[in-house]
Amino acid sequence: MIGKKNYRLFITALLFLVTACVTVNIYFPAAEVRKAAEDIVKDVRQKQGQENGQDTTTSPTSWLFSVSEAHAAGELTVSNATIRQLKDRMKKRFPSLVPYMKRGLVGEGLDGLLSIRSLAGLGLKQKAALKKLVDAENKDRMALYRAVAQALNIPASQISRVQAIFAQQWQKTAPKGTFIEKKPGKWVRK
Repeated sequence: MIGKKNYRLFITALLFLVTACVTVNIYFPAAEVRKAAEDIVKDVRQKQGQENGQDTTTSPTSWLFSVSEAHAAGELTVSNATIRQLKDRMKKRFPSLVPYMKRGLVGEGLDGLLSIRSLAGLGLKQKAALKKLVDAENKDRMALYRAVAQALNIPASQISRVQAIFAQQWQKTAPKGTFIEKKPGKWVRK
């Protein structure tokens, strides 16, 4: 039989063990990733030299106003040298992808990557060029997702969630005629 002293010690130890077993929840900043995705995709897919019909040239002091306006609005901008380089490459590549997307040859996947849906009607050189273009885009997109995750202190194990959020933005802004993956393996034409 357990004595009162041992019983109290046992209960105290049991309570200590129960309170010590704490579930660790990993915080995932979905709102921040969504905002970053909106900003980055908009920047990559905007028409060259225009943003909503406005002149995008900057004056020497315009950065001061945009920084103070962003700070005043409490906006989060995820950017660093790596992200800017990736965006620039993607922005330059996008006009080359548009014709293939409109023809339904390239689609926007659920994983935030491009997928070649068909090579019909393309010559040998065009097929090789398209594969090279899509490979380069997907390589940059994966690097972008890792850079955004790192900038927001998101663990590498959560990059698939970053990809899924970006996928929504890529699909939303895809040109008419682009195939969009709505469910795994289920593609619809926009």
